[in-house]
Amino acid sequence: MKRFSPSSSLRFKLILANVIVEVVMLSFLIANSARLMENQLLSLAEARLTEIRPLLNASLSAALAERDYGTLDGVLKEVRRERGISYLVLYDNAGRLVASQGRPEKAALPGLDGDISAAVRSGIYSTEIPIQIDGQEYGRLRFGLSTKFLEEAKSGILNQSLVIAAMEILLSIALLAGAGLWLTRNLAMLTKASGAVTEGNFNIQVPVQGEDEIASLGSAFNAMTAALRLRIGELEESERKQRRYHVEAEQERARLVSLLGAMNQGILFVSASNAVVYFNPAFLRMWMIADSDELIGEPASEVLRLSANVLAQPDHFSRFLLDVTTTHEVSENFEINMADGRVITQISYPVRDHEFRFIGRLWVYEDVTKARQSAEQLIYLAERDFLTGLYNRRRFQEELARFITETDRRKSHGALLFFDLDEFKYINDTFGHGTGDAMLIRIAGEVGKLVRNNEIFSRLGGDEFAILMPDAGRHDVEVLAERIVRAVAQIPFRFEAQNLRLTASVGIALYPQHAANGEELIGHADAAMYQAKGAGKNAWRVYRSDIDPSQAMVIRLSWNDRISRALENNLLTLHFQGVFHAESKTLSHLEVLVRMLDKDSPGGFIMPGHFISYAEKSGKILDIDRWVLRKSIELLASSPGIPSLAVNISGRSFDEPSLPQYISELLHENEVYPGRLLVELTETSAVTDLHDAQRFIEALRQTGCTVCLDDFGTGFSSFAYLKHLNADILKIDGLFIRDLPNNRDNQIFVKAIVEVARGLRKTTVAEFVEDGETLEMLKRFGVDLVQGYHMDMPRSDHPALMN
Repeated sequence: MKRFSPSSSLRFKLILANVIVEVVMLSFLIANSARLMENQLLSLAEARLTEIRPLLNASLSAALAERDYGTLDGVLKEVRRERGISYLVLYDNAGRLVASQGRPEKAALPGLDGDISAAVRSGIYSTEIPIQIDGQEYGRLRFGLSTKFLEEAKSGILNQSLVIAAMEILLSIALLAGAGLWLTRNLAMLTKASGAVTEGNFNIQVPVQGEDEIASLGSAFNAMTAALRLRIGELEESERKQRRYHVEAEQERARLVSLLGAMNQGILFVSASNAVVYFNPAFLRMWMIADSDELIGEPASEVLRLSANVLAQPDHFSRFLLDVTTTHEVSENFEINMADGRVITQISYPVRDHEFRFIGRLWVYEDVTKARQSAEQLIYLAERDFLTGLYNRRRFQEELARFITETDRRKSHGALLFFDLDEFKYINDTFGHGTGDAMLIRIAGEVGKLVRNNEIFSRLGGDEFAILMPDAGRHDVEVLAERIVRAVAQIPFRFEAQNLRLTASVGIALYPQHAANGEELIGHADAAMYQAKGAGKNAWRVYRSDIDPSQAMVIRLSWNDRISRALENNLLTLHFQGVFHAESKTLSHLEVLVRMLDKDSPGGFIMPGHFISYAEKSGKILDIDRWVLRKSIELLASSPGIPSLAVNISGRSFDEPSLPQYISELLHENEVYPGRLLVELTETSAVTDLHDAQRFIEALRQTGCTVCLDDFGTGFSSFAYLKHLNADILKIDGLFIRDLPNNRDNQIFVKAIVEVARGLRKTTVAEFVEDGETLEMLKRFGVDLVQGYHMDMPRSDHPALMN
């Protein structure tokens, strides 16, 4: 510990400071006292001089007037002895020396002094007075007044003041030393304790006495050492944590390196000076760099030199790199095309420290060749009909909207052709869907040869096809329609040793002559197609409203408008019919049935058979499906105690791959268990678009919902297709149930369905159970669930909803 010298102690400094202050103050006091005393003595000397002058005039005037020189000499001698005058010299009026005392006769006289204070240092004040009697001057007397008494008085007073000041200083030193010793005794202990703290002893405490500042300082010191002990303990704990964190950081770094090494994305990190700092193995693989040891510390541009890759557009890539490296922002996703056909995406991120200073750049590379191919394949599948490869209904709707917009913008014209195959349902039902599929593929190929590149050829579903013809005149459209009719009629088909010929009916609607929007254009093309069928089939017709005696198009458009208004004005409502366990007759779940409120008949309802077909043709069925789903799920959410609900979905929903996601989001938002929702799909729509139905059903199952195949048994080869449609429930079509007790063929068919379903571990439901005899027979057959008027009537206020 450092030892303090006496000259550096606090007591010494306090005493020295006090002595300096006192010396300065006393010096000022003494100097001021001497000045005042000198002024007072000078005043006394002036007064004495004033007193001497008349006395000298009176003593010498008479003798000088009488020229009594002997008397004058005696008077001067007497005056010099008694008055403290150094010398006297008397002159007559003629300036002759008459008498003198204290100066040799021939000695030069000193000059006259003006101010007595100026003559103090010389010791003599020289002055001159006239010798007069009654105003007549007889001579002049020069004399020198001694000022030694002033200097002696001043020195005496100064010496006394110095003695007194010295005594005062000594007394102050003694008092201050005593007070300092008393005051700093605790400071000495604090100094000693501070030295101990410096040496690492933080347990030391100083005694605290009294309540003065020193005591407060001692308390603060004790609090400081206690805080230091606590802080040192915290620092030691922090050090232990730091060591642990360091170990964990090293482990995390090892995991991060392993993660980056396992990533398929290439990672490259460069410093602020664009030097390579880190790269992972995927980066080396993508850029085909064999010697990676040379890369660390090198400029990022060296990557291209060491890489075995060949860029398809090196200049383009170089410009991009130049733009990115001159900014500190996130770069856009840039595609690098390799000469070998690979596509690598590159994106750059600036890296900043905690003070937001730019310290480098992170480059992320990904080989998207396979992903791009997969994405293109997914886009192809989403837009194409799986069977024929033509555009599907979804892409057709998009192209139709684009066609209408572009035609209106350019004030141009165009046309839409609708055609289907005459008697195609008979082919399907007689020879099977395999034969029908082969025909559709062949027809799509033959007609596709007739369609130009700018025209859109789509399969809308089943045997329905559409062709959009931008910028086509009426003559061009009619020529194409005639070619289609002839091409279809000339395609030979041979199945089971039989030659088959199909024909087509084509409908034409011109835009904007026949329609103001896309819906009207579809409706009028469809009407024209039915006009062609009415003319004997195997023909084409341009839409004419005046030769439509049934006014089918007017009715169709009217229904489209009514459906739109029902959706907009909440004119749709839900009814519910129970589905029961066959054996126990207990309620299993409720089927949701949609009705439309009849505004022309208050309190009345329009049954779905009147408007669903129109909704399917116009596409409004998709909006109805979503409305029913939303209302049903909201009901399940608001009434947790009610049974599960079964909702029917149109086959048109297969063109909406986002519908399963929509259902999943509704269930999640309303916090409804997916198992409480059953989704029913008709078998006929499913087998018509088998691949789309298969994907749609799988997506529904992924949501957790139960999938039911409705109207099962109506399609040809239903059992064959069953293995492709992974439904949970089979709903036997009512066609086989209505007259079941009296129809042996139906009994055999229902038994077969039940046996197959049981073997596949699927649940069976029989609908249209309208009497007890039918119910008992279904129970004997082993049907699991039953539904029909015998069990329950559809109603909006179903008792099961009251729970």
